[in-house]
Amino acid sequence: MKQRRNEMKVLDLDCFDRKLPLICDLDGTLIKSDSLHENLFDAFFHSPQQLLRTIPNWFKGRPALKEALAKVRSVEPQALPYREQMLELIRRARSAGRETYLVTAADQSIADDIISHLGGFDGAKGSSGSLNLKSRRKLEWLQESFPEGFIYAGDSAADLPIWEAASGAVLVGDGVKFESKLREAGVEVRTLSPEKRHPVKDWLSELRIHQWSKNVLIFVPLFLGRIADDFHAVLKTTFGFLAFGLIVSATYIINDLADLEADRAHATKRFRAIAAGRISVMNGFLACLVMLATGIGTALLLDHQFAVVASVYLVLTLAYSFRLKRVALLDVTVIGALFTLRIVMGQVLNGLAFSPWLFSFSVMFFISLALAKRHVEAMRACSNGKDTIEGRGYLPGDWPLTLGHGLASASASIVIMLLFLALEPRVHLYHNPAWLYVAPLGVSIWLQRIWLLSHRMELHDDPIVFALNDKTSWFIGALIASAFVMAM
Repeated sequence: MKQRRNEMKVLDLDCFDRKLPLICDLDGTLIKSDSLHENLFDAFFHSPQQLLRTIPNWFKGRPALKEALAKVRSVEPQALPYREQMLELIRRARSAGRETYLVTAADQSIADDIISHLGGFDGAKGSSGSLNLKSRRKLEWLQESFPEGFIYAGDSAADLPIWEAASGAVLVGDGVKFESKLREAGVEVRTLSPEKRHPVKDWLSELRIHQWSKNVLIFVPLFLGRIADDFHAVLKTTFGFLAFGLIVSATYIINDLADLEADRAHATKRFRAIAAGRISVMNGFLACLVMLATGIGTALLLDHQFAVVASVYLVLTLAYSFRLKRVALLDVTVIGALFTLRIVMGQVLNGLAFSPWLFSFSVMFFISLALAKRHVEAMRACSNGKDTIEGRGYLPGDWPLTLGHGLASASASIVIMLLFLALEPRVHLYHNPAWLYVAPLGVSIWLQRIWLLSHRMELHDDPIVFALNDKTSWFIGALIASAFVMAM
């Protein structure tokens, strides 16, 4: 907070006549995003049929498009990523007796909703179906409405004519790069200190690179098929891993765009790069398209069957995100299938025979892990006295069901492993197959630990993410890997 107060000291408008009103732009200035893009994607994900009906308006110009989109789904003002510094500046201006107005190229209905939500404005002016209130047209309206002068806060090159004609300029966001030019033109300038940006960190976080660890399952068939020493197979699978990773990351962006309003209302998800406005919704969408095209294109070049399986994964995960995750028990079955598809990809990439043992174990194992996460959610909701679990198809009282099904799935996965070791003829190809029995023992111990932590509500992460940061999990994994080496 101390740093923020220091930054606010430079935002002193006392040098300007208090009779001059403060005019604030919306997109990129009062908010970090673009209301038109937010409106468009909100309609795309939540009212696609009504969005299609607006297509004729797309050929009538931006004002008509903005008006049509605002009628399909109005932007929720409480969900927008506001600039705290700009809000503070407006509060200070009001306290000093200065009038403040929101003047924006966004539709008038959006401008009205925002000042109604925020308060602290004397009025708002936005675009209409025939007028796009931007750049010189905005300047004309401002000069007509405030002939004695005004102070203008904006962020883009489109605001240059307005700044040059204004009695004072407040530069926000990317607008700070015009400071020298405006000072040379004799304009009195004030700047909002730009927020520190970490674009690489933001993009890595948005793409959920840490979740790529789950895609390592693609390499499992190489070891079980005993071709891990085949350089060509390893190289091909590595390219498959990268291509699939791009597809998976694209789905995370789609989820974030679709759940934008809910994420901004969430205690922790509101800090995600797109939700917080550090990455624009349009840049996120374009990145998503590039990654999907690159991922699927690479998959086609590697193997057509691999591309088909990757496409099935894409469709299934989107279906899960938009609908199936809210259907109790079906959601965890889909999760089990999605993890198993990763193993299928590794097999089709290298032309390996399908193993019903491996698929059966994988589905049961990952259903159990998914249920462990649902069990924690149900237990916490129950202990907090809640009646529902937001975004899920489970009720707090369902915890005995998640416990029973989860333990049953865990037990089934261990039984499948034991049956495989006892009945599969290929097991005898190992020199010391007895060592392989360490695997079901280690997996059993690990699953028991996961479920103990889950029932105690101490499992705070996804079980896979938990395992990556848990020393005991690494120790058990090392034991299983060592046993596998001894068996060979």
